[in-house]
Amino acid sequence: MSAKLYDGLRLTAHAPDLFELTRMISQRMREVFRELAVPIIARNVARVVDNAEVRERDMGGPLHNYLVYRARNLWLDEQAGLDDRITFHDPLRFSIVFGQVDDEWGTHRLAYPFAGNRAYTDALLALEADGHPIFVDYHYQNQADRPAEVSDDEWKHRRDDWNSLLDAEDPETDGTFEHLPGWQLSESIEGVFDTVLLGYKDTVIDLNAHRTIEQRMRQALNRAVTLDLDLDPVDGINRVLTRNQCIERAISQYLDTAEGKDMPRPAPLPRARELDIMISELPPVYEPPAEAVARICELYREQALTGD
Repeated sequence: MSAKLYDGLRLTAHAPDLFELTRMISQRMREVFRELAVPIIARNVARVVDNAEVRERDMGGPLHNYLVYRARNLWLDEQAGLDDRITFHDPLRFSIVFGQVDDEWGTHRLAYPFAGNRAYTDALLALEADGHPIFVDYHYQNQADRPAEVSDDEWKHRRDDWNSLLDAEDPETDGTFEHLPGWQLSESIEGVFDTVLLGYKDTVIDLNAHRTIEQRMRQALNRAVTLDLDLDPVDGINRVLTRNQCIERAISQYLDTAEGKDMPRPAPLPRARELDIMISELPPVYEPPAEAVARICELYREQALTGD
C-alpha cells in the first residue's frame, strides 16, 4: 500500500477523553476559521469597492446587503472555478478523525486532520492540557526516508499503527478513515460574511487591517495588465500561475522606481460598521494610471523575451 500520511498525529498521555477533546477542538477550530475568514472577506469586499465592473453604480439604497451579496458571490464563483484536486481548493475546510491501536507496544490514540489550511494543524499542535501538548507529530510515508529525529523502531511502529487503522484488506474500511469517529467544522464562509463584516461580539473588524492599500493596488495593477495584454483566461493552471508570477515581478520592478513610489494609491475601505451608506459615498473606483500599466506591460514582455 502506498502511504502518504503527512498530517498524522498522536495523542499524548495528557490528552483528555474524547468528549472533552472534541469540545476543545470545536472551540479552537471555530476561532481559527474566523481568523482565516476575515482577510478573505476583506479581500472580496475590496474587489467590489475597487472594480467598476463588479460595482454597479446604479444601485440605490443602503449598501451593506449589496456589498455582502456581491463579495460572497465573488468568493463562491472563484471556488467553483477551482479543480477540487488542487490543494488550495476550499481553503477553510476542516475535519478530524480519531482511532486507537492496541498492540504489543501498548495503546496508541491517533488522529488525522483534513485541513485546507496549515493554520488548523498548527492550532491542534499548540493545544495543551496542564501545560503539556495534547497532540504530537506522528506522520508517516513510505516513499521517503524517515526523518533523522525519528528512530527506526518508531518509524516502523508508525507504519504499523496507520496500516492497522486503514486496514486496506477489510472491504468495510477500504483503506480509508471513513469508518472512524470524528468531528467536522460545520461553519461555511457563506454564512459568516454578515457576521464578520458586522463584527463579532464587541470586536469591530477593520477591513483595511486585513486588506492593505498596497495589496489592493497590486490587485488592480495585475488585473489591468492582464486585460491590456489580452491574455486568454482559459489556460492551464501552471501557465496561469507562471503568468501571474511574471506580472507580479513586473509590478514589483515598477513600484521600486521613482514613478512607482509616486503613483496614486486607492482610498481606504469604509469601516465594516459603516457599510450602510449610499453608493455615492463609497470611495471612487481605483483605476491605475495608464502609463503605469503600459510600463508594467513592457517589463512583463522583457521578462518573457529573456525567459526570466
